[in-house]
Amino acid sequence: MKFGLAFSAVFGLLAAAASTPLSQCNTGSRKCCKNVEAAGSSPISALLKPLNIVLDDPTVIVGLGCTPLKLVGGGKGADCAQHAVCCKEVKFNGVVNVGCTPISLQDPSQLGSI
Repeated sequence: MKFGLAFSAVFGLLAAAASTPLSQCNTGSRKCCKNVEAAGSSPISALLKPLNIVLDDPTVIVGLGCTPLKLVGGGKGADCAQHAVCCKEVKFNGVVNVGCTPISLQDPSQLGSI
């Protein structure tokens, strides 16, 4: 039940921020992540602890298994089948990304330079 509540809360946060255009990712790096959850969720906190990553804010969004966002179609779009995010801090070569904000890939004119 706890996981269900955390899951709902995280996706509520993601939905609220989902309209951020890709071009507004000016404080971090654009990533495509396999999983995106709040730092305080059980699976994320269990992963961060052995890596000695301490986050004061349990609501900060963490991306896991991230790779750089790839341009497709001659630079007119981006390819990300999971979660497209802009992350402020990258740790362990993209395995853990901290301070992520969902970004929109819906409007190719918003891509700017990646």
